[in-house]
Amino acid sequence: MPTNLTSDDLLLQPVDRDLAARSLKDWGFLLSGRSEPIAMSKFGDWFLRRPDGSTDELSVIEGTLTKIATSPDDFANLVNRQDWQEEHLLSLQVYDLHEIGVIPADGQCYGFAPHPILAGTIDIDQAMIFPIPAWQTICAQTFAPKN
Repeated sequence: MPTNLTSDDLLLQPVDRDLAARSLKDWGFLLSGRSEPIAMSKFGDWFLRRPDGSTDELSVIEGTLTKIATSPDDFANLVNRQDWQEEHLLSLQVYDLHEIGVIPADGQCYGFAPHPILAGTIDIDQAMIFPIPAWQTICAQTFAPKN
């Protein structure tokens, strides 16, 4: 199924440094070492570039930090693959939301209520638009270690 989505429909890039700082502060329990946010998916997943050029994905849906590319070129190749877009950027869900006119504005992203980890599935009927920092806080609190 052709989706006719652009990279602007799937990714927030370049990333506003202040927005990233506010949004990533709640993920301190998962983040370590130096990295710079280079993009964010429209569902709030962060793509973080390390000093060695590798890229990590901070999944707000799964609560994980995973190295996904060893170089900027590797990351660019991933982002341009349809299968990777469907799995990591939820491109089919973005397309469905665009079709019904649910499109985030600047400073917003998609999220779910309840969070998919609590619902047990990604259900497009539970998708809605959130301010980016609010969705990040909800997700981080969902996965933060309980003291």
